[in-house]
Amino acid sequence: MQKRVECECGWSLQTDDEAKLVAGVQQHAKQIHNMEGVTKDQVLAQARPA
Repeated sequence: MQKRVECECGWSLQTDDEAKLVAGVQQHAKQIHNMEGVTKDQVLAQARPA
Protein backbone atom coordinates (compact mmCIF):
# COMPACT_ATOMS: atom_id res chain seq x y z
CA MET A 1 0.00 0.00 0.00
CA GLN A 2 1.29 3.45 -0.91
CA LYS A 3 1.92 5.80 1.99
CA ARG A 4 2.59 9.52 1.83
CA VAL A 5 4.23 11.99 4.19
CA GLU A 6 3.81 15.72 3.59
CA CYS A 7 5.97 18.35 5.25
CA GLU A 8 4.73 21.79 6.18
CA CYS A 9 7.36 23.25 3.82
CA GLY A 10 5.62 21.67 0.83
CA TRP A 11 7.91 18.67 0.37
CA SER A 12 6.30 15.24 0.16
CA LEU A 13 7.26 11.62 -0.36
CA GLN A 14 5.03 8.76 -1.49
CA THR A 15 6.10 5.12 -1.73
CA ASP A 16 4.97 1.60 -0.94
CA ASP A 17 8.38 0.82 0.62
CA GLU A 18 8.31 1.60 4.35
CA ALA A 19 12.10 1.65 4.66
CA LYS A 20 12.42 4.17 1.81
CA LEU A 21 9.69 6.32 3.33
CA VAL A 22 11.41 6.43 6.72
CA ALA A 23 14.86 7.06 5.24
CA GLY A 24 13.55 9.76 2.91
CA VAL A 25 11.74 11.64 5.65
CA GLN A 26 14.73 11.37 7.98
CA GLN A 27 17.05 12.68 5.26
CA HIS A 28 14.71 15.58 4.46
CA ALA A 29 14.35 16.49 8.13
CA LYS A 30 18.12 16.50 8.64
CA GLN A 31 19.15 18.29 5.44
CA ILE A 32 16.37 20.87 5.15
CA HIS A 33 15.21 21.43 8.72
CA ASN A 34 18.39 20.52 10.65
CA MET A 35 16.41 17.97 12.68
CA GLU A 36 18.41 15.04 14.03
CA GLY A 37 16.96 11.88 15.51
CA VAL A 38 13.60 11.59 13.76
CA THR A 39 12.47 8.07 14.59
CA LYS A 40 10.76 5.44 12.48
CA ASP A 41 7.72 5.66 14.77
CA GLN A 42 7.52 9.43 14.29
CA VAL A 43 7.65 9.05 10.50
CA LEU A 44 5.01 6.33 10.43
CA ALA A 45 2.73 8.37 12.72
CA GLN A 46 2.75 11.10 10.04
CA ALA A 47 2.25 8.74 7.09
CA ARG A 48 -1.15 8.58 5.43
CA PRO A 49 -2.51 6.18 2.82
CA ALA A 50 -1.98 7.60 -0.68
